[in-house]
Amino acid sequence: MIGSLLLGLSTASSGTHEMLKSVHGTPYWMAPEVINESGYGRKSDIWSVGCTVFEMATGKPPLASMDRIAAMFYIGAHRGLMPSLPDRFSGAAADFVHACLTRNMLPLHFRQMLA
Repeated sequence: MIGSLLLGLSTASSGTHEMLKSVHGTPYWMAPEVINESGYGRKSDIWSVGCTVFEMATGKPPLASMDRIAAMFYIGAHRGLMPSLPDRFSGAAADFVHACLTRNMLPLHFRQMLA
C-alpha cells in the first residue's frame, strides 16, 4: 500500500502550518529539522522525496557510504553539502534533487519544484 511509505505524506493536512516534533524515521532520509527536533512539516517531506529520488537514480540513499548514526550527525549538524547526482543524469534531475536537499531554503511549493 502506498500509504506505508512513511514519508509523512500520508498525514492529513488541516490547512494550517503546524509543525510536528516527534523524531522517527530512517536516518538516511531524515530531514535536518527532524533530527534536530526543531519542528517539521511539508519541507521535511520534500527532503524525503529528494532522498528517495536520489536512491531511485543511484541505487543507494544519500550518504550511504556513512554509518547510519554518522549520517544523522552529518545531516543534523549541517556539515557540508548533500551528495549530488552523478553527471550521467540530466541537469533537471540534478537540480530537482538539489532543491529537495537544500537546507534553510525559502518555502517552496512542491508543484513549483515539479514545473
